[in-house]
Amino acid sequence: MLLVLDLLVDILKALRIPHALVLETSFDRPNLKYGVIEKSKEPLKQLGKLLSDKFKISSGIVYCLSKNECVEVSKFLNEKWKIKTVYYHAGLSARQRMTVQQKWHSGEVHVVCATIAIGMGIDKPDVVSLPLSVKFKKFICKET
Repeated sequence: MLLVLDLLVDILKALRIPHALVLETSFDRPNLKYGVIEKSKEPLKQLGKLLSDKFKISSGIVYCLSKNECVEVSKFLNEKWKIKTVYYHAGLSARQRMTVQQKWHSGEVHVVCATIAIGMGIDKPDVVSLPLSVKFKKFICKET
């Protein structure tokens, strides 16, 4: 514990705020459930089936590696699986990002295909996060 306190003091000094109020909390999130599935040779088809079969009544985020991938995955899920999706990335204007968030929060769309730009400040209780990666197996995070 002493090492953590020393590190905290060093960080505060480096930031030139040695007397700042520090609030801390546990990383334990008992409302989160994790799962890993082996990626198939057709990951988009696998994703569409997974969303349709297991997460039909949940809101979700599919994390993509690029802006183009966000658009492509959203289009695929809309057209091939009839899943109401939108895409979200830093290339959208502030107005477009706000519209996407409003549609998602209201339930007009169920899935947002996004880069990590959306990861800040999500406050929605029924969210399932599905990182989509070419290199890694799918990782599922569901808040209960």
